[in-house]
Amino acid sequence: MEDFASVCLARKKDAEALLELENHNIAALHLGGISVECRLKSLLASYHSISEWDEKSRRKKDSMFTQQIRNPGHSLITALRHMPELYQLAKSDKQLLKHLNCLIYPLGATSVDYISLRYVAQASPIQRDEWKKSFDYVYGWLEKNEVRI
Repeated sequence: MEDFASVCLARKKDAEALLELENHNIAALHLGGISVECRLKSLLASYHSISEWDEKSRRKKDSMFTQQIRNPGHSLITALRHMPELYQLAKSDKQLLKHLNCLIYPLGATSVDYISLRYVAQASPIQRDEWKKSFDYVYGWLEKNEVRI
């Protein structure tokens, strides 16, 4: 399995560096979304004690125990759902869900997600600033709640 934890940190640094430069908002938002995706995949693998996708969960007393854990792809919500304890916390935090949605759809339109964003020419400074608030909130929430894993 990929080293999602290391990739997460590398893409986070890339996104933060790009945010400091003019006219690199789209690349920053795209890579920042990938960073969160990798963080969630890293947590998912730890949560279920798996070292490869499609292995069965080893997390006893979990609703997914002995079920195959599939790669959630680019779906941040699916990654969360596959960690039921963490997902219950996420559902109770409306701010997290709002900020996570901003990371998934950085321009506010539900038709362009953070993956498809690479085909967009520009994001406004306002969109960038709103996205950065959401990025920081989601990272802080994940750090605070990863102890449950």
